[in-house]
Amino acid sequence: MRKFASILLRLIFVAAVGVSGFLMIESPITVNVQNVRGLAQTVIKKSVNNTGDSRLKSTLKLAKDFGVEDKILEQLPKKYHHDMSYTSLYNLGASYQENGEVTAKSLSFPENNDVQKAVSKLLLNKINDGLKENQNQVNQSITIFHYCFFAAILIFILSALLILFGKYWAAIILLIASVGSFGALQFLANQLVQWLESNVAQGISLTVSPVLWAGLAVGVITALIWPLVLKLTKKE
Repeated sequence: MRKFASILLRLIFVAAVGVSGFLMIESPITVNVQNVRGLAQTVIKKSVNNTGDSRLKSTLKLAKDFGVEDKILEQLPKKYHHDMSYTSLYNLGASYQENGEVTAKSLSFPENNDVQKAVSKLLLNKINDGLKENQNQVNQSITIFHYCFFAAILIFILSALLILFGKYWAAIILLIASVGSFGALQFLANQLVQWLESNVAQGISLTVSPVLWAGLAVGVITALIWPLVLKLTKKE
């Protein structure tokens, strides 16, 4: 009976590791733009100044002269949100390496009308131009991230196996997996936002999903409780 209870407890803790790992890999950090229309104006003006596109400049002048600039921008959404989890970042990196560029679909840019399509094209051109300028470094970073992605999964699996076999130091491995995964995703997302703000426009922020916090909490609590439970069951 005691042996059965010990095995059951281990399975419960293994399930907790699985839940934590799943939430850490799948739960997002959200990229937010609270004023899409203001950002679009900034990007359009920068594009005109940098490229000297006379056609675009004439179009903007006409829109201002006829007082329809605001009406045109009203066709854009007020806000933009895009979720980034380990899985979505992995897919984004794989798509970039395969196609040599990011697309409106991969970044969830709306393209429901001509204005949205035009602004989406401008944004994508700026982003892809910036990526091409540092293509070797970008590809190296993507490759490193892919290795880290699989390493995170393997560390969660290792901690689950160590718990299953009744090892105290499974707690240390689980702490590394959960805290490390959380911190790495925060770091990557912040680096991406900083790059976007320096290369595209200001006004981009991040929000951590409550589900991601829950994944971290489950991992840390499981890691802290596991040695105590193992000690008690072994005494019995």
